[in-house]
Amino acid sequence: MSLVLPVVVAAIGVWIAFSIVVWATGRDGLQDDEAEGAPPGLDEEEAVTEEKVGSLRFDTGLRGYRMDQVDAALNRLAWEIGRRDEMLAELEKELAGVERSGADEGEAPAAEADAER
Repeated sequence: MSLVLPVVVAAIGVWIAFSIVVWATGRDGLQDDEAEGAPPGLDEEEAVTEEKVGSLRFDTGLRGYRMDQVDAALNRLAWEIGRRDEMLAELEKELAGVERSGADEGEAPAAEADAER
């Protein structure tokens, strides 16, 4: 019993000292000091493919995945999805225009053929 009290007091003292150091420096020692940037495998120059997204791995730190890498990857994927949606909308408009013009051209020769008979 006489050993428990000094151990508890020492633990509380260490905790207080650590709290003061963290408060004074503003750093808790759990921060990741690695360089920021996109994760490897998701380059800006190349198109995003299913294989690249499937093989994407983020670096880990003491608190989990590197937030800057996850944010960069999500921003890149959002941009790619938006770009592909715009291209798809343009292609659908072109296809609708081709179908309309093809239908108009198909009706005109049939009407001329009926008029000749």
